[in-house]
Amino acid sequence: MENKVALNTGCSSGIGREFSRQLFNSGWKVFATARKTETLQPLADLGCETIRLDVTSREQIREVIKKILHKEKKIDLLINNAGYGLMGPAIEIPYEELVRQFDTNLFGAVELIKEVIPDMIDNKSGIIVNIGSISGITATPFSAPYCASKAAVHAFSDSLRMELKPFGIKVITVQPGAIKSNFGENADVTVSNVLSPDSFYSSIQEYVHKRAKTSQESTTPVDVFVKNVLKKTLQKNPPSVIRTGKKSFLLPTFKKILSTKMLDKILMKTYGLNKLSLYKREDS
Repeated sequence: MENKVALNTGCSSGIGREFSRQLFNSGWKVFATARKTETLQPLADLGCETIRLDVTSREQIREVIKKILHKEKKIDLLINNAGYGLMGPAIEIPYEELVRQFDTNLFGAVELIKEVIPDMIDNKSGIIVNIGSISGITATPFSAPYCASKAAVHAFSDSLRMELKPFGIKVITVQPGAIKSNFGENADVTVSNVLSPDSFYSSIQEYVHKRAKTSQESTTPVDVFVKNVLKKTLQKNPPSVIRTGKKSFLLPTFKKILSTKMLDKILMKTYGLNKLSLYKREDS
């Protein structure tokens, strides 16, 4: 049987790497990408094709798609996994960092989709998997950029799913819960870069850091998560939305059954906003 071809982004570690590993072991021709090619060495050793790709670069996106189509003549599966969590107080996020968050989590995925779609339409088949997050359903304090970017991924995917169905192309949104990865550690670095000593939230800075690390509390192993997602994705009639992993139903359920004021109260207490002291800026 002819090999199916998959293109995965954000494969330096965690979910992206595991998607590539399991697809390769299932007989797929896998093109694994990341910004730093040295992080892809374990996948290269396995037998995957590895390519440098910064999803914020339209030129690189076009070059990578052109290279794969020239070599394989098709792309059957695109997994838009590249992304990161920008954490910190919403009013203190630098504009440039906010733009980079959306460039990475949303706009890069959109550009990749635009490049692979003509070929998929010609073949009247194809699967696009966009990795969202439960954070895109239930927003939490100190994660506004990340939550907003993932909510945008969900909305874009919903529209895209309907627009591409007539062409035989399937669009699936994955909404992970707490999955074991480097996400929390990387997110915490963004807090350190954003949170200044004179922040309005300096008195509760430990709670800002706590939010960055929340995703790594009581986690689902990444291999279990990916196995479950691929099983559902590759079935004949896959679900439009796949929500899986520990806590993947908890916050969305709270969002559904609790009043906005009650949910706000719970989340504000969880992340220390009930302890926020009156901020006074020193006169210069």
